[in-house]
Amino acid sequence: AEVEPVRAIPVAPAEAEADLTLLCPGPVRTSERVKRALAQADLAHRDRAFMDVLARIVTRLRRIAVAPDYDVLVMSGGATAATEAVLATFLSPDERLLVVSNGAFGERIAEMAQCLGIPMSHLRYDWGEPVMLEQIQAMLDADPRIRAVAMVHHETSVGRVNPVNEVGRILAPRHLRYFVDVVSSLGAEEFDMVRARATVAIGSANKCIHGVAGASFVIARREIWDETEHVRPRSMYLDLRRYRAVLREAGQTPFTPSVPALVALEEALHELEDEGGVPARNASYRALNMRLRSGLIGLGLKLRFDGPDSSIGLTVAQLPPGLTFDAFYQDLRHRGFLVYRGKGPVSHDCFLVANMGDVDLATIDRFLETVALIAGLPTD
Repeated sequence: AEVEPVRAIPVAPAEAEADLTLLCPGPVRTSERVKRALAQADLAHRDRAFMDVLARIVTRLRRIAVAPDYDVLVMSGGATAATEAVLATFLSPDERLLVVSNGAFGERIAEMAQCLGIPMSHLRYDWGEPVMLEQIQAMLDADPRIRAVAMVHHETSVGRVNPVNEVGRILAPRHLRYFVDVVSSLGAEEFDMVRARATVAIGSANKCIHGVAGASFVIARREIWDETEHVRPRSMYLDLRRYRAVLREAGQTPFTPSVPALVALEEALHELEDEGGVPARNASYRALNMRLRSGLIGLGLKLRFDGPDSSIGLTVAQLPPGLTFDAFYQDLRHRGFLVYRGKGPVSHDCFLVANMGDVDLATIDRFLETVALIAGLPTD
């Protein structure tokens, strides 16, 4: 996969200190409750107090992923680190991986496999195109060397939710390992480890869980450890067997973790449960996303990758007529909102706006009014 260049937008020093409302798909805006927990996170990672935090994180992640009998391993680093740990721990260099991708983050998995020297087949769709189950089945029928399949649940680059349950039903009778990226879905989109028949799920403390960046986790079916005992470690820090052994033996992590990020994660998970769990957050995201989409359409902006499988947490919209992204970004940022540039094929004319994090309907309405003001468009 080609590496897309990261383009930073220059910001004046005074603007950099502004109190921005993050409407980007991570890092997301955190609540005051999570911020307070983050600010009070002076814990030693070998102390009982932190071990209790870690235990509560494991318990709550099992609940929201509907994974009661699965191992949950928490690590410092973004979800990219957790994904690389999964590939390095659960696939040997002579086992073939099938990567199914229809956007940037599926392609990132393919790039990781290449870096690790894992033989790979790549079912690569145009960005935003639907995954065709019969094509996956045909590739598996044609190549018995494939021992695992990896795909993204919510492909954030295009705002599409992929059919992880349907793919799981194809893989289960074949006894293939199934790696699912739930980084931008867990906590808001419907996901159930058992129904998906996933072997491993990879997630982030940020995004729909509303923690802070810097912590990630792996949820693994317990049988996978025996099934992959032949795989030799490729890394010390990313060797998930170390994480499992230390968690089981001592209730800790093998290396110094990002303690503040994990304390914030525990509080964010607690907050999620207090708000009514995943069903309540799903309903909230749907309401926010409907308001956002209808408002952008009302302003005459075209939505991209829009359809029945669209995410409830992210919208890809075309820029207002006559505006470059840099100009739109700067003006929007100056007025208190931050969005991201579109990726890949829509990087030249689209922006990504998320309704993830501590966002309410009033925030969405203010954002829409601000877009209208910048673009010189009439509002109702």
